[in-house]
Amino acid sequence: MVTSEQVARPLVRPADRRGLLWLPLWAVLVAGLTVLGRLTATEPGAPSLVVPSAGVAVLWLLSRRVSIISLDGLALTALLLAVVLLSGLSVVVGVALLLGVVAQVALTAALLRRWCPEVWGVGRGGEAVDSSRDLLHLVGAVAAGGLAGGLVAVLGLLVEGAAPGPLDGALLVGRAVAGGVFVVPPALVVGRAWAVRRGDRADGRAADQPADQGGPWELAALVVASVALYGLAFVPDSLPLAFPLLIVTGWVALRFSTATAAVHGVLAGITVVVCTLQGSGPFAVTDDPRMGAVLAQLYVCVVIVAALTLGVGRDERRQLLREVRHAQADAQRQFSLMRTMVDTMPEGVLVLEGEDRVLLRNPGASVIGEEGSFTLHDLAGRPLPPDRMPSTRALRGEDVVERILVRMADGSTELLVEVTATPLPRDEDLPPRAVVVARDVTAEELQRRELAAFAGVVAHDLKNPLATIDGWVALLADEIEDGDPADGALVRQVVDKVQSASGRMQSLIRHLLQHATSRDAELHAVDIDMTALVQDIVAGREAGGAVRVEALPVVHGDENMLRQLFENLVGNALKYVVPGEPARVVVDGHATEDGAVLLAVTDNGVGIPDDSKDLVFQQFYRAHASAYSGTGLGLAICRRIVDRHQGAIAVRDNPAGRGTRIEVVLPGARDAAEG
Repeated sequence: MVTSEQVARPLVRPADRRGLLWLPLWAVLVAGLTVLGRLTATEPGAPSLVVPSAGVAVLWLLSRRVSIISLDGLALTALLLAVVLLSGLSVVVGVALLLGVVAQVALTAALLRRWCPEVWGVGRGGEAVDSSRDLLHLVGAVAAGGLAGGLVAVLGLLVEGAAPGPLDGALLVGRAVAGGVFVVPPALVVGRAWAVRRGDRADGRAADQPADQGGPWELAALVVASVALYGLAFVPDSLPLAFPLLIVTGWVALRFSTATAAVHGVLAGITVVVCTLQGSGPFAVTDDPRMGAVLAQLYVCVVIVAALTLGVGRDERRQLLREVRHAQADAQRQFSLMRTMVDTMPEGVLVLEGEDRVLLRNPGASVIGEEGSFTLHDLAGRPLPPDRMPSTRALRGEDVVERILVRMADGSTELLVEVTATPLPRDEDLPPRAVVVARDVTAEELQRRELAAFAGVVAHDLKNPLATIDGWVALLADEIEDGDPADGALVRQVVDKVQSASGRMQSLIRHLLQHATSRDAELHAVDIDMTALVQDIVAGREAGGAVRVEALPVVHGDENMLRQLFENLVGNALKYVVPGEPARVVVDGHATEDGAVLLAVTDNGVGIPDDSKDLVFQQFYRAHASAYSGTGLGLAICRRIVDRHQGAIAVRDNPAGRGTRIEVVLPGARDAAEG
C-alpha cells in the first residue's frame, strides 16, 4: 500500500544533500569511462565491447546511498544521455543503450542492497566478501542487473524497429554483464581491503598477513609469469590458446589476498580487451569480430569471477580453520578447567564405560583404593551382591544415592561412604556409561554421633543444677506461702544451694564455650614468652606458694588458646589434691632436638589410674567423678588446643612420687627456627 507520505516524498532526499561536492567527481569519472568504453567498439556506430561506466554508476548510487529516483539518478541519466548523443550513435541505438544502462544500474544497486546489506560499500555494514554465499549474492546481483540491462537494450532496439541479430543481442547482454562484473565486485573487495589497511595504520597495528600467503619475491615471480603467459597468448600470429592464462589466475587467488586477485583479474581483463581490439590473441581469430567480442566478454567475466571464487573460498577456508582452532583451544581450556576442578574435588569421581573400563578416576577416589583392595557392604554389614552395586545399577539406567560401608581387604580400615551414581546419556555406538561420586562421610558421621552424645550429656548436666535450684526455691516458696516467717538458716541454705548449682551451670557453659572456641576460632600464631604467661596465670589464681614456674622456652602459637590450655592444666593440678595435703605444682620445660618445645605440669595430687590415662581427653570423661566436681571438658579442651597447634599431649605418672605429670609438645619459636 502506497501512503500519501511516500507519494509526497521529495526528489532531493537528505542523503542527496550530503556530499554534493562528490557529484562532479562521479560525473567526470562516469563520463570518462563512457568515452573510454566507446573506444572499445569493434566498428563505428557499433555498441562498445565493455561498459565500465555502468559499474561505476552502480558504485555512485551505493556510495551516496540513493536510488535511481534521486538527484544523483537524474544527473547520472542526463550525463549518460549527453555522452550517447555526442558519441555518434544513432538516436534509436543511443536511446536503447541508455535505457539498458539505466535499468542495469537501478536493478543492480537495488539487488545489492537487498542481498548484500552487510557487505562493505553496499549498505552501512563493513563486512568483507569472505564466504561463498556473499560472493554468490554479489556476482548474482551484478549479473542479474547486467542481464536485465542488456535485455532492455535489445527490447529498445526491437521497439524502435532496429532488429538486432543473435550475435548483436549476445554482444549487448555480454557487454552489460561484463561491465558490471569488471567493476563492481573488484571495487568492493579492493575498497574494503584498503579501508581495513588504512584503519590498521591509523591505529598503529601491523597488517595481519596469513602464514600461507606469498611474499614480495613470489609476487614478482607472479608478475613475470603473467606477462610471459599473456604475451605468449596475445602476440600476433601466436597459437590461439587462452586456457593457460587461468594458471596465473589460480596462482594469485590461492597465494595472495582476494584484493590482489581482484586487481590481477581487472588487469587481465583490460589486457584481453585491448589485445582483442588490436586484432591479437585467441579471441581475434574468429571470422566475425562480434563473436570475438562476445568471447572476450565471457573470458573477462570468467577470469574475474574465478579469481574471486578461489580467493573467497580460500578466505572462507582460513576462517573455518581459525574457528576450528579457536573452538579446539576453547574446548581444551574447558577440559583443563573441568579436569582441574575434578582433580581438586575431595570426593572421589569415577567415570565408567561398561563393567570393566574406567574412563576417568580423580585423586579423590584413592581414598577407597584400587579395585580389588576393598569390599562393599550395606549399613548392616552384609556384602553387596554384584547386581546391587551402585555402578552396576547406574549402568542399567538407575539414579542411585545411598550410603555403604567400604572395608579394606586387609581389614585395616572401614569407611562410611555416600555414593551418588548417575547414568550418562546413552550413545548407540558405545557401551553404557555412568559417573560415580563417592564421598567419605566417616568423620561426618562420627561428628554427628559425637554431637548427639554431647547434646545428651549437656542436657543431663544442665538438668541436675536446674533441678536443684527448682527444688530449693520451691521449698522456700512453700515456707512463704504458709505465712511462716522465713527461717534465716533455711534461707542461707537455699541461697548456698542455688549459688552452688548456678556456679556449676556457669562452669559448664564456660567450658562449653571454650570447647567450641578451641575447635572453630581462628589461630593467630606469634612467638610467646611462656614463662611470663604461666606466671601471670599463677598470680591470677593467687597460688604463688603452691606453684613453681621454672624458666620456659618461647613457643610459637595462639596466645589466647595457650593461656586457656595452661589455665586448665594448672587449675586441675591445684584441684585434684589429696585431702589434707597442700598442693605442690611444678611447671617446667625444654627445647627438643627437632625444634619443638616440651612443657610439663607436674603435681602431687591423687593421680590418674592407668586405665584412664587415654580416656581423660574424651569429652565428659571424669576419672574421679565421685570425689571431685567438674564438667569433664577441661582436658578435652586442652587436647583440642594442642591439636590445633599440630602438637601432642600425654598423661604420665609423677616420676618423683604420687601425682600426675602432663606433658605438652608445641612448636618452638619461629625466629629461632629461622635462625
